[in-house]
Amino acid sequence: MSSKNVGMQIDQEPQFFIDDHIVDNRWGVEWLTETVTRVFHTPVKHEANPLVAGKGGHINVVRDEEADLYRMWYTDYWDQSFEPRLYTYAIAYAESKDGVDWHLPHIGKHEFKGTKDNNIVLLGPTGGRAEAAFVLDLPDDMRRGYKYVAVYMTDDPKSTRLIGSQDGITWERDSDMSIATGFTPDAHHSIVWDPKIERFVWFTRATNIYRNRGERRKLARLEHTSLWEEWPIRTENVLLPDQIDAQTLHNYFYSMPTRYHAGIYWGFLWSYRHQEDIFVSLAFSRDGRNFQRPADRPALISPGDEGDWDGGMVTASGWVEVGDEWWIYFSGTDGRHKEREPVPGIGLARMRKEGFASLRSPAGGGFIVTKTFICPGDRLFVNVDATQGELSVRVTDYERQALPGFEANGLPLSGDHVRHEVTWNDRQLETLRGQEIRLEFEMKGVVDLYSFCFTTQQ
Repeated sequence: MSSKNVGMQIDQEPQFFIDDHIVDNRWGVEWLTETVTRVFHTPVKHEANPLVAGKGGHINVVRDEEADLYRMWYTDYWDQSFEPRLYTYAIAYAESKDGVDWHLPHIGKHEFKGTKDNNIVLLGPTGGRAEAAFVLDLPDDMRRGYKYVAVYMTDDPKSTRLIGSQDGITWERDSDMSIATGFTPDAHHSIVWDPKIERFVWFTRATNIYRNRGERRKLARLEHTSLWEEWPIRTENVLLPDQIDAQTLHNYFYSMPTRYHAGIYWGFLWSYRHQEDIFVSLAFSRDGRNFQRPADRPALISPGDEGDWDGGMVTASGWVEVGDEWWIYFSGTDGRHKEREPVPGIGLARMRKEGFASLRSPAGGGFIVTKTFICPGDRLFVNVDATQGELSVRVTDYERQALPGFEANGLPLSGDHVRHEVTWNDRQLETLRGQEIRLEFEMKGVVDLYSFCFTTQQ
């Protein structure tokens, strides 16, 4: 039986090495003592942090290229009294031209903390609590004509709701609707659209069936075929703390804002030690149900040192693409969860685009061989750091026999490149489109390979 055209089907999105999904084999040249290993990378906190002092909580940032603005929404907190216990929340707004210097405009629309002299843009339907807004990344035809759509929680009436806006400042009450009456899971939850299963997936807490603090601080999911209607609330837990979490007493998950990108669910997991610290780590899944985490559980964003503006807790919800970098905005506090009024702030951490993980060769060099797949495009690009080595790429068949003219790219690649096109002298990849192929990466010296992707000639 011919093996022709039985390889994986991939698209033209980046193929990440976050796991071995597309990897068939990898090894070091000195195979007895060395191998190609997976390395998880940490973003670097900006030297100007905190970018916004005294504010922060449940942050969303988008880059509005049309307006040439960065837009930020965050939860503002009002601790009204301790006896009796009374507090509330509202959604506030900030903007920036460069993503570093932020301006808190005077909006003057909503009374909060006894005044309209503020930057509040959203309260509940009757002027009460609005909490944990998450701005959804949706296809245009699912926005009901709005530029921005947010999911948020309120207690007037108790519900989780959707609302739309054209500018991120005026949120249209005509669009405001409950999608989960009586369900307010007390976390920064998120809803993503999965085009593969053609469903909306909501990551939240299962507070409808688990109500005590220890029970409910886990990660659950819901799914539905429609967004703008009441959802059936049938939560299912998909990620629980384990023995590694227990070693540092982070036996709870506070939240996991999640983004769907390039066929992967990227979760910003908030690991929580009861009444103490929160830090952000990475969880990822290719089906939205089975999540993986790095084996040694490195923090994606850690609290700062004791006494720092972010020394108590840190939380984050996603990234913004800025050139060749991903910018991750995060909220920090100077005190722990048990403190009544820890002072918040908003910071920035930066990393290379598509830079969560790489496959790294040892000093002696190494090889990565992909599984076979159907060639989806005419041009091949790699995201690679070869400042301490060289990368060569060849194209082979199932038996690992190089295809004529594709034995190795014309010139070994060196240097640091987020997007570099691989070429083979006068041969064109368009001749292989639709065929079953492998890619074989030969790494001389220390090389970090982050991802590859195909595109179509333009």
